[in-house]
Amino acid sequence: MPRLVLEIAHAPFGHENAYAGLFIAMGWVSVGNEGVVVLRGDGVYAGKKGQQDPFKEINLPPTEKQVRDVLETGGRVVADRRSLQSRGIGEDMLIEGVEVLGEEIRRLIIEQGERVLAL
Repeated sequence: MPRLVLEIAHAPFGHENAYAGLFIAMGWVSVGNEGVVVLRGDGVYAGKKGQQDPFKEINLPPTEKQVRDVLETGGRVVADRRSLQSRGIGEDMLIEGVEVLGEEIRRLIIEQGERVLAL
C-alpha cells in the first residue's frame, strides 16, 4: 500500500495550500492508501477546533471539517509540538484525533514517506 507524507506549513485561509493539501490527503486515503498529514509552522492552525466558517468570506470550507474527514477515512494527522508552543496553541485546542509529536516527526517522514509532498 503506497504511503504519503504531506506537510502543510501555511495557515489556512491565507493561502489555498492547507485546503489543497488536505484535499489531496483525503483523496489519497479514501482509495485505501496510507497517508500522514504533518502540520508545521503556521500549518498547525489547520488543526484547531472551533474554526469560524470562512466559506462565506473566501469560498473555502473550514479546514476543521477536512481534518476530521482525513482522520475518519483512516488517515493520520500530526502537529509539530514546537510550532504549537510558539503560537500558544495547547493540545486541548486541537481537533480530536490530531496527534502532537516533537522530534519524532523527522523519523516519521523518513520511515513513512515513500512519497513526500510539502505545501
